[in-house]
Amino acid sequence: MRITFNWGTGVAAVYTVFALATTGFVTFAMSQRVDLVSSDYYAQSLRQDQRIAAEQNARSLEPPASVVLTGSGQAMLSLPLEQAGRAAGTITWYRPADPRADRTTALAIDRAGRQQLPLSGLMAGQWIVQVRWAARGRDYYYEQAVLLP
Repeated sequence: MRITFNWGTGVAAVYTVFALATTGFVTFAMSQRVDLVSSDYYAQSLRQDQRIAAEQNARSLEPPASVVLTGSGQAMLSLPLEQAGRAAGTITWYRPADPRADRTTALAIDRAGRQQLPLSGLMAGQWIVQVRWAARGRDYYYEQAVLLP
């Protein structure tokens, strides 16, 4: 049996190639890992107004909060002295490229308004340090991008 190439055979060949390509792409897309910024992003979006107010509270502090890399494999978090004795909260090292590498620690500011943050175990690259704390009945939020060597 001999198959002749006419317009009907061409349409069938194009349709078959299109269907196989679509099936291949869908299979490829379904096998890819999809990382959300947060597993509870909907709940966080409901608290967005509270976070904006906390950011404004942090911006109003003098001197402002800051995170500085020291040469000793650590980072130094600094808060104003008035926050030192009363601040309670968390510090999150957020890795945009790999959310499985995120790390959260407790805020433990000394009397000078500082806390040493060890960098051991953190991969090189961009991190965002997110500091959430409460003091004197007010919530505060500060974040800073840090590039680790």
